Amino acid sequence: MAPHATHALTDFLEDSFHQQSRPGKFPAVGSEVLPAAVPTYSGNERELHSGVQEVSEGNVVTLTDMELEELKCAVLGFESTSLALNMINKTTFPLPTLALKLREMSATVHGETGHVLIRGINLIPFTYLQKVIAHTGLTSHLAGKRAMSGIEGGDKTVLHHVTALSTAYYAQNEYHAPTNQAGPLLFHNDLGHILSLFTISQSLTGGEFYLANTKKVWEKIKDSRPDLAAALMDDWTWESPSKIKKIERGPIVILHKSQVFMNCSRVRISGTLTRPRPDFLPHLTYQQIEALELLQLVASDVSISFRFQKGDMLAFNNLGMMHARSSFVDDEHSGHKRHLLRLVAKDDLDADILPQLFQGRLERLYDHEDKDEKFDIFRNPFMFAAGH
Repeated sequence: MAPHATHALTDFLEDSFHQQSRPGKFPAVGSEVLPAAVPTYSGNERELHSGVQEVSEGNVVTLTDMELEELKCAVLGFESTSLALNMINKTTFPLPTLALKLREMSATVHGETGHVLIRGINLIPFTYLQKVIAHTGLTSHLAGKRAMSGIEGGDKTVLHHVTALSTAYYAQNEYHAPTNQAGPLLFHNDLGHILSLFTISQSLTGGEFYLANTKKVWEKIKDSRPDLAAALMDDWTWESPSKIKKIERGPIVILHKSQVFMNCSRVRISGTLTRPRPDFLPHLTYQQIEALELLQLVASDVSISFRFQKGDMLAFNNLGMMHARSSFVDDEHSGHKRHLLRLVAKDDLDADILPQLFQGRLERLYDHEDKDEKFDIFRNPFMFAAGH
């Protein structure tokens, strides 16, 4: 059965659309008050808010009993070697028959569909560490080279945890990533090629996940508001995570070889409650704010929705898909604690031909030896350098 579709994010964005207050600076990500979209959208507002689409059954792959047994053997086999987790690859994690199916899934992820949801892994009674091994091993067959998402800030971590962390994890005034909070995440892109998420456990309520095809988003914006489309292609400024430079510049939308690339890190563009947009950056213009707002509304309109189950693994093309999340409520005492494992990786066989702006930034994520990768298997906070 396809993942449950919900209108939670659409309703949330509609509420922000009808607010009338507009601050001088774009509110921080994680703020309870969002800016209103200026009500000059020339398209049909009813059509714009028609709701999130159900994910099609064709993109959900349920592993067979034979495939699950093969996966179990690979996990136990790797575990018996006592090798470090950063040594997991297609050779040390062999999947004689499932590997062929995963190559087909990789082609789907790199193609027009842009994603695949693998289901059924929860039927194997894996320990927590074995789930980490399974996720890393399966991902290595989809996209073989892992990224150090926060390397520009000196962070060599490759395995991140998408889960709400209390303020007890943080020193005073320390950056608290929206990814590690329970509020909604607006549509954005991470830095990297393929994102792979594995569901350890789910929240009590909420936490639906959304994907929006960047081509569909762009076409709708271009057709309805060409002025805002042009603004998204102009240069913007945002805070750099690099220790060497403070500011980065570039467009939000890049058109390259008939593809549409989005360069939209909301935490860097808008700032967050614990790390506001710095004063050394120029304020966003009203046109830029309006463009960001329309980007959210259109992405919501064309998005598909997932309600993850335990053991679900979602892989999607971050270069061709934006993603978002609705707010959620945990109840850890009853076992309902939303916790996803996150890896970023690329497959040299299927990697997109990138625009020049992306090439250097992305190459740095993968320019390392596997032995230098840091696997923190516990709930570690996202650093700003790995934020999105």
